[in-house]
Amino acid sequence: MLKSERKQIIMDKLSVHGFVSLEDLVPLLESSESTVRRDLDELELEGKLCRVHGGAELKTHLQEELSNSQKSIKNVQKKSSVISKALNLVHSQEVIFIDAGTTNALLVEAFEGNEDITVVTNSIHHASRLVEKGIKTIIVGGFVKHSTDASVGNLAVEQIRQLNFDKAFLGMNGVDENFLTTPDMDEAVVKRLIIENAKQAYVLVDSSKIGQASFVKVAPVEKVVIITNNHSDGVLEKIKEKTKVVEV
Repeated sequence: MLKSERKQIIMDKLSVHGFVSLEDLVPLLESSESTVRRDLDELELEGKLCRVHGGAELKTHLQEELSNSQKSIKNVQKKSSVISKALNLVHSQEVIFIDAGTTNALLVEAFEGNEDITVVTNSIHHASRLVEKGIKTIIVGGFVKHSTDASVGNLAVEQIRQLNFDKAFLGMNGVDENFLTTPDMDEAVVKRLIIENAKQAYVLVDSSKIGQASFVKVAPVEKVVIITNNHSDGVLEKIKEKTKVVEV
């Protein structure tokens, strides 16, 4: 297969999934791992993708954000291991906040329905599934952002401001050595307030988010515990110097 053909296949797969793994590309391209790595490196130099641990993802801008449908097919296996750890942190009679987003949707799906907890969420999808499972649920109102299913704006902020949580579980678009970040200013305000009102806030991210930065700073990394899957990048070691990191 010609190099140009391999590169086109890589970009076609990225356009659909947003992420490609080296493990999947080797048999797909019928090439050696070293050849595929060189192709990815060249595409990165051409500005068409970003190399991440284990593969590559589409090059994004600071304000760019994938829709929930696009996010839901990315790094599902990595997210599942993160969710398993988070689920073990939920205890009887706690009040917990579950942020909108596809990673936290997996946490909602993991509940069996017999948990003696109260869940507050700013996601219509999460609230619907929690009610179906028989879990006591409080939904935060406000303007619903279609791409992420998150309630944001003044109404959401005022409601959250009145509440306290034992634990909060949040998604995040980027986690670098200093800050948690997200592309949207309204969502950043909501996430920041959730962190402030929780006794303990956990950020659930797969390793592709480590070392990434989006447009708006939500909070310093030391404000939360980060739960992520194994990541060999040196950025995570720098983050560990400032806050607790749970690797799964």
